[in-house]
Amino acid sequence: MSRKLEFLITLLGDIILLVLAFVISWKAADIYMSLISSHALIGNFSFLFFWLFLFQSFNLYRTRSQIQIINELSRLFKVLCLGMIIIFSLAFLFNINFIKAPGFIPAYIITLSSLIVWRFMWRGIVGEYFKPKPEKVLIFQNGDAVEHNSKFNIIEKIRIDRLNPDIPDTLLKNNNIKGIVIESNGSHKKDIMHLMSKFADARYEIFVSPRIYPLIYQYFLVKKMPDSPLLKVIFHPLSNWDRFLKRIIDILIASISLIVLSPILAIISILIIIDSPGSILYKQQRVGLRGNKFTLYKFRSMVSDAEKNTGPVWASKNDTRITRVGRFLRPFRLDELPQLLNVLKGDMSFVGPRPERPAFVKNLQKEIPLYNLRLNVLPGITGLAQIKHNYDQTVDDVKKKLEYDLEYINNMSLKLDLKIFLKTILTVVKKEGAH
Repeated sequence: MSRKLEFLITLLGDIILLVLAFVISWKAADIYMSLISSHALIGNFSFLFFWLFLFQSFNLYRTRSQIQIINELSRLFKVLCLGMIIIFSLAFLFNINFIKAPGFIPAYIITLSSLIVWRFMWRGIVGEYFKPKPEKVLIFQNGDAVEHNSKFNIIEKIRIDRLNPDIPDTLLKNNNIKGIVIESNGSHKKDIMHLMSKFADARYEIFVSPRIYPLIYQYFLVKKMPDSPLLKVIFHPLSNWDRFLKRIIDILIASISLIVLSPILAIISILIIIDSPGSILYKQQRVGLRGNKFTLYKFRSMVSDAEKNTGPVWASKNDTRITRVGRFLRPFRLDELPQLLNVLKGDMSFVGPRPERPAFVKNLQKEIPLYNLRLNVLPGITGLAQIKHNYDQTVDDVKKKLEYDLEYINNMSLKLDLKIFLKTILTVVKKEGAH
């Protein structure tokens, strides 16, 4: 059974039982309005949306191969209890009459318990009779071979030290590859890092053999594979749902910020016009998610054509190219405010690795094997590296910031985003690391 079909059946079963729970409770409460009345339909849809949102938020739609039944049932029970507490609280606050109707809540709670029975039976059937299809993988070898279980469908084996960069792309495209396995005796570490950096994408899974465990532990989160000596490398702790919530939060905060800060944005624009000739906004090509280029917006804080004679260079302390207004904007990061537009467009997030310029990225990819890993998440207006380190001036600065970027990527969470956001405010107030 495919993952998509398993998900659809699980979701459909939940929807049927949630709708039945509402219908039975409505009937049990003997409410005078019909089940097809506008109040009943709105109530039913609201309850359905509420529960599905809660289930997805607590990661209750993973495939059978990714869960243990007892753990899922325990989580489902906790979610049901939490959901009922929220419903009771909202009913009390808004004085919702049909919730107070006799028989509604008891019937609803009893009917919801059928979800636990349904999940237990369905997950048991899937685990017993529908084994997941082996994933198509490429194996990159350099030394030790590993005993594989039936989890993998090996398409081709390639030697790491003879790797042709064009071969993997062709194989991936033509064979619907889902992941790669790296089997190594521990040598050619730089090639391994380049290989992992190349495939470190949310679309592919990466598994590594025991001899390179020490190397992997330094940079990545890992997960032990059942009945296998392999480790699975985790590049994205955030689930798809958490990424969706992160995007919604970005849109809400960016929209509100643009409205609230509009007077300040107008004043800064006027000051830039008065201070020096040139455009208000400075537009610059940056490299974003998965290497895609986008136009980044900033308030112009340097003279026009600042890099006409030098080409792309990092800003330095006491940089003579910075304007008078720029010397005020940069310490307080006010020149970054137009990037709220980049957040709305989806080019950036509030929190993430800072996007770099194409000319720098091309060189840094050659000098730093793991540099591509920071391209696997949306770049941010601020990030862990920005509150821990100063502006980039040398490659060593970039290497140090990369360590912070990887630390952020390996521990991504909405809670961590909030901490970085609040710490950024404190850093800006103190004018730390700015020039």
